[in-house]
Amino acid sequence: MSVAKIKKESIISELKTFLDNASILVFVNFHGLSVAKERKLRSVLRASGIKYKVVKKTLLRRVFESVGLKDMPKLEGEVGVIAGIEDVSEPPRLITKFMREELRGLPPAKQGLKILGGVYESAFVDDLMIKKLAAIPSREALLTELAFILTQPVASFARVLDAVMKSKVEQK
Repeated sequence: MSVAKIKKESIISELKTFLDNASILVFVNFHGLSVAKERKLRSVLRASGIKYKVVKKTLLRRVFESVGLKDMPKLEGEVGVIAGIEDVSEPPRLITKFMREELRGLPPAKQGLKILGGVYESAFVDDLMIKKLAAIPSREALLTELAFILTQPVASFARVLDAVMKSKVEQK
């Protein structure tokens, strides 16, 4: 067995474990992204516990076919795979935030980072679906909103009781 074939098989097995542990995969085209920006992107993703790997498209296709995902869409340019482990909306949110903050002011052709699509709920999805997932607030923000909504009836009742008490005091 040649060294190249052994290396490819090890990459494929690594990608399979990468895929098995992920709740969402996001494909990005990083062609034209500066090394400094790519390092910053990697550090932002790493800080959140999100995996990022640059992959050859042919090896990625082999991995998807081996796990039963057929009809992989055509991916343009150099492909990076971002894998989220827990929160499905966090990787898309971090990528769009990075693009908005770090690549602001550049025309889309010069930005060097583009969302191509991904794998969500064991199916290939397009970039629009990934962007919709990015619009979902974080789990903590949703829990905060839920707590606020649940406390409002009690707070409203307390304000009504306070108003009744004040009106009774003013009548005397």
